[in-house]
Amino acid sequence: MPIIQATQPAETPISLVEARLQCQVDADITDEDTLIESLIKAATGFCEKYTGRPLITQQKKYVGCFAPELVLSPNLVSVESVKYLDSQGAQRTVDASDYFVDVASIEGQVSAYEVWPSTKANHPQPVTVSFTCGYGDAADVPEAIKQCIRLLVGHWFNNREAVGKVDGELEFSVSSLLSLYRVPVI
Repeated sequence: MPIIQATQPAETPISLVEARLQCQVDADITDEDTLIESLIKAATGFCEKYTGRPLITQQKKYVGCFAPELVLSPNLVSVESVKYLDSQGAQRTVDASDYFVDVASIEGQVSAYEVWPSTKANHPQPVTVSFTCGYGDAADVPEAIKQCIRLLVGHWFNNREAVGKVDGELEFSVSSLLSLYRVPVI
């Protein structure tokens, strides 16, 4: 079940100003901004991967086949469309009144009230579901996750070379802050 990024989030969970404070970089020194911005993106990506959750609102697409329940994403906000290739290869859109969108479950999903329509035979990915997921904007991301991002940015800023295995206090802090938000693997 490939999930494809359709749009990038409009912002990051923490701002450049917040990251500079964490790194103890004066506001009038901008030489390190490019590095700090890349560290924010890397730390955000790490937290999203570790928790299995998209943080900032973003659009994604499921590309695959119909199944009784199409598991889309944690923090599912909405499903914009369910499209498929019919038996003749023409693209069709499933009417929204024919499926249920579950945004309350840990992993949001969509399921047909009756049965999904037939799709083009032998096509490996005849179905595309466009959806929105994420906590919202930066203010909506849980503070524990933002604190983890700040810790990682500060650590990586101060340790620019490989430092071997990350363990001890940083590893404990990361796992402690993110464990409550981690999507269980079923």
